[in-house]
Amino acid sequence: MGGLEPGAGRDRAVIDPGVGPFTLANGLTALRIVLAPVFLVLYVKGDSLRALAAFAAAAASDLLDGLVARALNQRTWLGAILDPIADKFLAACALLALTWTGHLPAWLPALVIGRDAVLVAGAALLKWLRNAQPLAPTRIGKYATFALAVAVILALAGDYGAVPRPLADPYLVAFALLGATCVVLSFLQYGLFFFRVLRAERVA
Repeated sequence: MGGLEPGAGRDRAVIDPGVGPFTLANGLTALRIVLAPVFLVLYVKGDSLRALAAFAAAAASDLLDGLVARALNQRTWLGAILDPIADKFLAACALLALTWTGHLPAWLPALVIGRDAVLVAGAALLKWLRNAQPLAPTRIGKYATFALAVAVILALAGDYGAVPRPLADPYLVAFALLGATCVVLSFLQYGLFFFRVLRAERVA
């Protein structure tokens, strides 16, 4: 759900070219990709407890893969590419699950997924034009990710009974709207970045 900017997703500036792709850090990232559709299917089927476990494990892998990569010096180009893909895939599955069950309006996942699709296309264009570095999450994009993750957790907590539904729903909507606002702001931020780069290309 995070946005994109030039630079490093998993500390690309200190990536060790001698480290192979088969690392513990990359394995944790791959686990998140596997768990995302598992969460989606379980949640849509109404198995809230197992869905919560799958989402918690996926979220934990998001925290651990970066820590492991830094601690064991396992920063790789594959990890730098897979990490944001895994984040976006998990976010998309979570938003689709909540929309399918009526917790969120359909425009919210459409907004987030559409934004990411446009950014991927923009990144590909920049790569073609100027051999740009791969793009990584911005601060505003991370705020969006956090807000939407809280919305997912509140929905799961309400379904499981950990939080009363009447108490959870207003906060769920509030965090979802906050996340959507951050998505729109980040989209404008990236649009300005792409515009500056393309203008610089024309000048050069």
